[in-house]
Amino acid sequence: MMMNRAALLFALAMPVAPACTVGTTVEDGTAGAGLGLDNEDSGLQALTKGVCATGSTTLGVDVSYHDGAINWPKVKTAGVGFAFVRVSDGTQFKDPKFQSDWAGAKAAGILRGAYQFFRPSENVAAQAQLFITAVGAHQPGDLPPVLDVEVDGGLTPATVAARVKQWTDAVHAALGVAPIVYSGFYFWRDQVGAPGGFAGNPLWLAQYTSACPTVPSPWTQWTFWQYSDTGRVSGIPTAVDMNRFNGTLADLQAFAGAAVTSGSGSAGSGSDGGAGSGSGSGSGGAAMTCTSSTLAKDVPNGTCVQSAVDELWEQCNGGAWVTLASSVGCTVAYGFCESATVGRALPPRTCVQAAADHAWYQCDGHSWVQPTTSTSGPAGACSDAFPL
Repeated sequence: MMMNRAALLFALAMPVAPACTVGTTVEDGTAGAGLGLDNEDSGLQALTKGVCATGSTTLGVDVSYHDGAINWPKVKTAGVGFAFVRVSDGTQFKDPKFQSDWAGAKAAGILRGAYQFFRPSENVAAQAQLFITAVGAHQPGDLPPVLDVEVDGGLTPATVAARVKQWTDAVHAALGVAPIVYSGFYFWRDQVGAPGGFAGNPLWLAQYTSACPTVPSPWTQWTFWQYSDTGRVSGIPTAVDMNRFNGTLADLQAFAGAAVTSGSGSAGSGSDGGAGSGSGSGSGGAAMTCTSSTLAKDVPNGTCVQSAVDELWEQCNGGAWVTLASSVGCTVAYGFCESATVGRALPPRTCVQAAADHAWYQCDGHSWVQPTTSTSGPAGACSDAFPL
């Protein structure tokens, strides 16, 4: 993922977002090659609020054959927790080191993911199939597939967005997991049009800044952040792209474990699902329901639940729980209810005896409802009860 430095030069004096430079077709584009000042715009931070990690982060890299012969055990020892490996630039250039790096990262105990540099002007179905064939069946512990979106091929934003959707839908159906979208703030906003249909796809954001990065719509949080292309890591002979995962290594392992269809019997990525969280089936074998521990019932695909475990929003996506920054874009959302009696927000199914009238109420994920006792209510058995 080598930056096009010529694209970094344009004026920052006016308080408007300048158009980013679209990368030209090169022999083999790597993530970051066409984003231009998306990644290093100090003016962007002055105009918009950056989004910081929610807590601890995990270090990672992304590589292509440009990075030479990689000693993966040394990379592991250097503290790298994950690596994204390039499959191809569209259909015209297959990365000659994909298979060796793909196998090497896993053998070293590094969580691995695969990405494809997307050429929207090329045949989308052919690009998706090339990717699917290269990675094979999605394996437990692998990160979701990635589409690197940073060139428009001279197409309109609406056309680019439609073709990105075509790729993500095809790969999701084939591999049973929602792909990650890689892009930059300006490019996604201006060249893709910031479409609203991708909130369920984790965001890998490219922005080279020492501050917190700026997240494009429809997302409100980043899952991965590529923050530099000049990192140095033992075991990699060249400068390498550096990334962070928004969470601990344990969180990342859970995220990777969730990226499997229900047929595998794996746990969901979010804290709301348990083992075997998916059920039912849809096209491509993707499950269409998830079991919610918070609600104590199965919910349809697209439903979001604010988990009782950690208060994070989890969405049922193809039978697996995927962590979101908010409930924006959810088909139905079940969240915490504010309790004046207890003095804080409480999870769905919680029952409270109200100080106002001494009656019992239950949070159904939307509001406080009755008739309710100290043991059950309209939302089912009380998950917890607060008597006066």
